[in-house]
Amino acid sequence: MRRIVVSLAASAALMLATAPAVAATGSSLSPDDAKELCSKLETQFKDLTPFKKGLPYWQKASSEASVGREDCSGSKTVDGAKAMQTAIADMYVAPDTL
Repeated sequence: MRRIVVSLAASAALMLATAPAVAATGSSLSPDDAKELCSKLETQFKDLTPFKKGLPYWQKASSEASVGREDCSGSKTVDGAKAMQTAIADMYVAPDTL
């Protein structure tokens, strides 16, 4: 029981820690910076995949990452970076920033 409480507390702390990182990709992010961030986030997502695939939140995170990849490769790099950060945050990991 104690492990569950500690685990829940750690998860809550991670969720709070990721909020500023997601917010940091607001309108102040240039398309060139967003493209660089997309690359970093794609690498981070790929690195997390072996450890997170199959967990209850994986499907949602994977879908968000697919949308992010599509936006990153197109003309909506800022939206793509936001989607990738959200996908990583949904896996209870702090997403990379610039």
